[in-house]
Amino acid sequence: MYRKYFVWSFDDGLEQDKRIVEILKKYNMGATFNLNSGLYGEKTWEGRIGNLGMREVPYDTFDSHKRHLLKYAPHFRIPEDEVKKVYEGFEIASHTLTHQNLKKCSGEEMKRQIIDDVNNLEQLFGQKITGFAYPYGMSSEACIPVLKEAGIRYARTVGKNTDFRFPEDPYHLPMTCWHISRNVFKELERFNSAKAEEDDLLFLMFAHGYEFDFNTKESNWNKLDKICRSVAEHSDIICCSTADAFAAHKGGKA
Repeated sequence: MYRKYFVWSFDDGLEQDKRIVEILKKYNMGATFNLNSGLYGEKTWEGRIGNLGMREVPYDTFDSHKRHLLKYAPHFRIPEDEVKKVYEGFEIASHTLTHQNLKKCSGEEMKRQIIDDVNNLEQLFGQKITGFAYPYGMSSEACIPVLKEAGIRYARTVGKNTDFRFPEDPYHLPMTCWHISRNVFKELERFNSAKAEEDDLLFLMFAHGYEFDFNTKESNWNKLDKICRSVAEHSDIICCSTADAFAAHKGGKA
């Protein structure tokens, strides 16, 4: 018997994740939080155009009383002494040490960004880190041997998967939908009605916590609650972490 899996994937380890966790627990949902262990407690402001974060401004240089061309939301990372408690019961995955575009890194720096982050996260959280999210969605073939060396079993991109299939290559895992999509509920309805008849199905929803503070039509806290509620209403959908979905996936074998 094949199954359907729904997972959330949140990047950056932000203060907004505390509210996200409350909503996830309300609906008994799993999730994966992708953290940068070298940036705990860092504070910046995220300028947006529409529903997209476009520019980060350091906290100490941002003047909230000044008129700005862009609208800004806080991009405050949770301090190291809080993260373990905040994310208790959820999967932690690596997002590199300091959120670097790995395509622009030297081989030595790439290894440091991946391996040091994985080691730091494992030491702090006391769990095996098997997941990874590429910063800026920038995957690189050169990363894969390093990811494998670090014990990573899957790596999420921001590519698009439209058929709900598990990827043949787990090191290029696409998202199914970004929560800011105008079609998110149509995609969910399509998944909710899909039958897992030939293989397991996967729906991976991607988000940054700061985006819910934009309070636009397509990115707001009510929408997060509505997404979780619409999935939780279906008893045939397993809501879990990305790692749990991959671990339970039958790989095409009934």
